[in-house]
Parts: sequence; C-alpha cells; structure tokens
Amino acid sequence: MKKKLISMLLCVSMLGAALTGCSKSEGNTGNEPAAADAAGDAQESTGSEGGQKGDYVIAFSNSYNGSSFRQLEETYFTELGDKLKEEGVIKDYVMACANSDNATQVSQIENFIMMGVSAIVVDPNSSTALNGAFEEAYQAGIPVIVIDCGPVTSPYPYQMNADLHTNYGDLAEYLCESLDYKGNVLVVRGIAGVEFDEQAYQGMMDVLNKYEDINVVGEVYGEWTNTITQSEVSSILPSLPEVDGVIGQGGDGYGAIQAFLAAGKEVPVVIGGNRGDFVNWWIDEYKENGYETISSVCTPWFSAVGMYMAIDILNGENVPQYSYYPPEVITVDNLMDYEGLEDTGIASTAYDWEWVRQNIESQNSDDCKPSIVE
Repeated sequence: MKKKLISMLLCVSMLGAALTGCSKSEGNTGNEPAAADAAGDAQESTGSEGGQKGDYVIAFSNSYNGSSFRQLEETYFTELGDKLKEEGVIKDYVMACANSDNATQVSQIENFIMMGVSAIVVDPNSSTALNGAFEEAYQAGIPVIVIDCGPVTSPYPYQMNADLHTNYGDLAEYLCESLDYKGNVLVVRGIAGVEFDEQAYQGMMDVLNKYEDINVVGEVYGEWTNTITQSEVSSILPSLPEVDGVIGQGGDGYGAIQAFLAAGKEVPVVIGGNRGDFVNWWIDEYKENGYETISSVCTPWFSAVGMYMAIDILNGENVPQYSYYPPEVITVDNLMDYEGLEDTGIASTAYDWEWVRQNIESQNSDDCKPSIVE
C-alpha cells in the first residue's frame, strides 16, 4: 500500500500540474479577468525564450521573508528579473516585503499601482485583507498574479495556487500508512491566520481524522522555520505521550528532529518539506539506519513562474485565471538525487518558460478555481 502511494506521489511530482487536479485547456477558457485585456502595446521582437520584449516593470510583493523558502522565492524572482532585463524582455522589476502585516502589504500594492508598474506578483499574507488593493489594480488595468500562500477570495487576480488540501492530505495518508494506521501524531502548523496554513491543515486533518487509532496529541505553530519549530516542539514534548509521527508544512522538519534529539528521544517518522538540512539529515540516517519518510513541497520557483505568467498576460497570451503548481516529492527512491544540497537550500527544480506554458498556462481555469473565490 505504501509503495502504491509513493508511486502516485512521484507521478504527481514528475508529470506536473496536469495531475494535480486541473485538466489541460485547448485555449482561452473565458475566465480570464479583464486585467488581461490591459496588456498594453507589446513590441513585436522576442527574447531568447519566446517572450516579447516590452517596456514592462514587474513588481513582487512578498508578505514575509523570514523563512528560507520565501528568501529563495525572492532570489528566483531577482535572478529571472536580471536575466530578462539583460535580454530586453522587461525594463525593470521591483520588490517589497510586508513582514506579515496586512496593512503594509496593501500599502505596497497601492504604491506599485501609483508607480504605474505593468504587473504585480503577490505572495499574500491574507485571503481577504488585500481584496481592496486587488480591485484597485484591476481598475487601473494592472494584472495581479497571486502565488504560493493563496488562494484569495477576490475575483480579480490571477491565482496560481498549490492544491494544498490534496497535497497535505497525501502526506498525511503516507504517515498513517507508515504507522500501520495507529499511533500518536504531532502536527506542526505554519502562521496563524494565513490561508495556506488553514488549507494545508484541513487537508492533513481530514485524513488523520479518518483513522480511529491515529491520535493527534498536540499542535504547535512553527511558522515554517526550524528555530521556532524546535522551540515550540521542545516546549510541548514533556506533556505528550510517546510521539510516533510528526507532520508539518515545510521548513519545520529539521527543527522538530532537533527537539526530539535534544530531549533524548528517538526521532519518530517526520514528514519533510524539502529543506536542505532535513534532506541531508535524512540521507545520513537512511544510509546508516534505513530511515524512511517522505518530503514534499511546492517549490519557491513559484515567483519565477509568476513573472513568466505576468509577461505572457501582458503580451496577450492565453493564461488561465486559476491554475495549480505541482509539488516536488522526495522519497527513498529518488533521495540520493539530492545529495550535495546545501543545508540552507531547498530541493527545488527550476524550469523554463516553455515548461510554464506547457504545464501551468495550459490548465483549465474552471477546474482550478478555488472554492473561496467570491
């Protein structure tokens, strides 16, 4: 049974977004927001990867950059921005971080609108608090592409989300199978009030609650970082019975492991989130003790996809309003492929513009529309 689930997860990872719940589209679905019609007058010449050169300024509003995931998200955006500037595909790019403050992120988006940027990529802090700013951008003819920590309830932006309920449900299913459907589980959540956390948590719990002999004995908020996770898990461990499994949302696995080791306890089955420190610890433990688990996350290359999509929208290409980004899954079968990953890195595959068009922009918007959209 476990082998069957692993095979399924690997197929999702390798075959991409077409297997995450969104079917392919034969063309424009009719669901694209009117902001897509404000593409502007793109020049006819093309860059080396097929994007039209234009006088574009692409903005990125990041709600938070206190984790390695979000820091790498900014790195990918910057690297691609520099590349496309050099090629003449865009004129410039700008970035801002809101430090988990809704009012600050609204102000940043409004500032981008006043600057007259061409498009705005947003990793949102809230599913609802930015709606007014999204509408302002729409009225100004500036497309907004929401990535990563969506979905949001506004009908105005494009949204490229992760299928969080399915992805984290699959990881919870693996954990239950690895425990033979009985045992005590500790859940590590992300940041309270963020839609990503809510949907990932619901996906986990819908599976964990299916099995009467699986007991969730504790929950902590690790904020997707090892240091906070280690502190929070260390605080709760003395009050818990023996823990058989730990499931988090990424950026927390190694911190949980360190909490168990510091307490002199055996490390249980810990589900990983592709961070380098976790992957390297797992490689060592697998070689030495045959330690088995699974690790998965939608990678921080989200931000680069957002930039590619923004340019295609501005150039009048058929881009679905709603799409899913597939997770990158690591199992014992492909674990050694990640040997040499830096502890501060993330197992993350960077693709190219053609991959984005074939695997993201080809999806059917109706199949990917979040249920919370107004």
